[in-house]
Amino acid sequence: MSNPNNTTKNKSARRTNIRRLIELGALVVLFVVLILLKNSQKVCEFFARTFSRAWIFAFGNALGWIPLSLYELFLIVVIVGIVVFIVLEIVFLAKHKWQSMLSAVLIVAISVFAFLNIYTASASFAYGRDSLPDEVYSEYSGDDLTFEQAVALAEAIVNQTNEAYRATNHDADGNIVYPYTFREISDLLSAEYKRLESSYFSPYTPRGKKIINKTIMSEMHITGVFFAPFGEANVNGYEVNNFYFPHTLAHEMAHGKGVMREYEANLLASYICITSENPYLRYGALTQCLYSAIGIVGLYPNSSSEYSRLSSMIDDGITKERINYSKFYGQFDTLDRVGEWFNDLYLKLNKQEDGTGSYNKPGENVGTGEKDDDGFEIVHIIKFSATQNLLIKLFKENRL
Repeated sequence: MSNPNNTTKNKSARRTNIRRLIELGALVVLFVVLILLKNSQKVCEFFARTFSRAWIFAFGNALGWIPLSLYELFLIVVIVGIVVFIVLEIVFLAKHKWQSMLSAVLIVAISVFAFLNIYTASASFAYGRDSLPDEVYSEYSGDDLTFEQAVALAEAIVNQTNEAYRATNHDADGNIVYPYTFREISDLLSAEYKRLESSYFSPYTPRGKKIINKTIMSEMHITGVFFAPFGEANVNGYEVNNFYFPHTLAHEMAHGKGVMREYEANLLASYICITSENPYLRYGALTQCLYSAIGIVGLYPNSSSEYSRLSSMIDDGITKERINYSKFYGQFDTLDRVGEWFNDLYLKLNKQEDGTGSYNKPGENVGTGEKDDDGFEIVHIIKFSATQNLLIKLFKENRL
């Protein structure tokens, strides 16, 4: 005879699983609707300015005071949860507890789609919104900049990078030494972001947080992560000790301002740091733009001598620090391809066709078939790269 208690339990489990199936179905339908809505730029802009902005503001303020990275804690919980789920499924399978197996699968599926819906609404829509406003970015072609102006621009960047380097403290190995704590640099960048006037940007700037498990992030070559569900701008713990740190943190903060496309977050971070008066904020951003600036000169005919002259002007200490940075991250190569693969997949799922290549937006040139006096083909500059456009804008506005 069957046990009446077991029969009752099975019926109750079936009812519970039916309810969970309905909940899962509703979440799947909502996810599909959100994915379809992402095809409209107007809808993306609306979500970025309303729901996404409100969510990041609410959770960023509610959780920002916690010194630990909740994103990091979330990842640990997810990893542990996956292990527990697999173990439970094996146990249920061995004991032929089919309803329990199904129940566990449904709970996980509901959790996954609930997260996907939250993430899509709070972050993914911003990938399809309008481009950066004219306040911080414009695009130019070769007709907008003479060779003499290109040389003057590059010279200004080289000189200012040298000045920022000499105005900052460095240790015996040539690496920067910050006079600020992590929290203080986060606050300095938040103050700089207040200079933005366009309503395109959220008035809220997320607080920076430091990842403790920095070795794992470094092995995956991840220097920072913005996590919209918690409104957190997270930075690799190793990154805070190098000269790119302010720019990296500013990049993650830019995501929190509603700028999710990677190259645009880079542009906004560079804009905020370069236009700052603080050399510790300016130095890393200027160094990142250094060769892009000199590269503008190289696009013009008969420019080899000027290109070489400008390159030779760079302080040896800057070159040494760049080499130190490359060597440091070069030692982490165990999971770099894994990190690259996941990041590339994530970006492509958010309609960034170039994947990890979307961190930069290259220029466009057309060869003329003619050679200059140096033996190089003369090109017609259709458009400059995104970084070069930013520098040209600042140059034309006399902000360099």
